[in-house]
Amino acid sequence: MAETKNYGQTGVGENVEIGKKGPRIKDNSGVIEHRNSADTDFAITRGADPVGENDLVTKRYLETKSGISVVGQIDGNAPGTGAFTGEIRIVTTAGGSYSLQELYRWDGSQWVQLTVFEGMRISITDPLTGGTDEYSGDHVYLWDEDSTEWIDIGPSQALANVSRARRATITFNDSDGAINVGDVVPQNAIITKITAFVSQGFNDAASTLTVGDAADADRHMESKEICLDVVGKYVSDQYHLYGADTQVTATLSKGSSTQGQVSLLVEYIIQ
Repeated sequence: MAETKNYGQTGVGENVEIGKKGPRIKDNSGVIEHRNSADTDFAITRGADPVGENDLVTKRYLETKSGISVVGQIDGNAPGTGAFTGEIRIVTTAGGSYSLQELYRWDGSQWVQLTVFEGMRISITDPLTGGTDEYSGDHVYLWDEDSTEWIDIGPSQALANVSRARRATITFNDSDGAINVGDVVPQNAIITKITAFVSQGFNDAASTLTVGDAADADRHMESKEICLDVVGKYVSDQYHLYGADTQVTATLSKGSSTQGQVSLLVEYIIQ
């Protein structure tokens, strides 16, 4: 069937179907809406990235120019596929075609390098360690074109002046030695309080537990402050500032225990 064109039209209906049973363009009290064919929900609208002051912004443009959240690293190896479309990673170890400090976005089929510009800000969600470059978790970084580097400008504003906590439950089934208490505590965190709740006593009276970190296993609680064989709540008030991302650990020595459970709560603030 030949196309039909009418260039003389100056108006159409307020709810126009595009093609047979296709999506609709609708006037809703002066607001243009893109609707599905049944007019029961909104329809997806696609277009090019904006170039003018009044152009609409695409999802890709938003994810790569504003509010950029970096959730992983490229560590010198082939990064494989992304976990989701829109995932952004930073190069922490150079390798292959990937150079340090570059940003890449998974577009659903390949990693696409992002253009980095002066003043660009990124948020690092989790600590990125083990590479040539390392980045602190829950921190905002600013691209300085003059020094060509990402500058740490501090904790995410969403996490400033708040209280947070890390938790872990330890039982007689766990192996002796250091056990991580939740995720890493971020740089500039001040440990304020440790609570150990023994809900079931360990049946070896010689069993012990300390709370600290890799540098000092009982920095926050010594073994004499927790009676693992007696049900109860044991509390230690603290004030310790961590100058770097640090993993809080609990070091267990359960002896011959065949029962027992203790829950740990590590409280800290970020300023």
